[in-house]
Amino acid sequence: MHWHAYTYTGGQRPKDSEARNLQAAVPPNTISHWFRKPQQMRAGTFTDPDETHAWLDKEVRAAPPSDEEGKLEYLRDCIARGADAYAGYYSRGQFVVRCALVCPRDGERCPDPPR
Repeated sequence: MHWHAYTYTGGQRPKDSEARNLQAAVPPNTISHWFRKPQQMRAGTFTDPDETHAWLDKEVRAAPPSDEEGKLEYLRDCIARGADAYAGYYSRGQFVVRCALVCPRDGERCPDPPR
């Protein structure tokens, strides 16, 4: 098992029609569709839970939500359970998404196998 990390920062949450477009560099409506989004949205691939959490911690602290510590605790718990860790929130007038998604997953091709 490993995680693929994705990022998005934009002025607002994308419209549903834009999110359904797999070529658009915006968060998709379905979590597993992140794997089909443009490569530039992928921030990395992690095999170690501690490294995965360290990346999420750094990213969330750089654009913090109103409940920063609560969000980080939630993400830490997701990683510890071997689950998807997904955070979408507003920060400083921007819509921010930071996520680390478990791979492999049913119905999706691994976008960047660990080396």
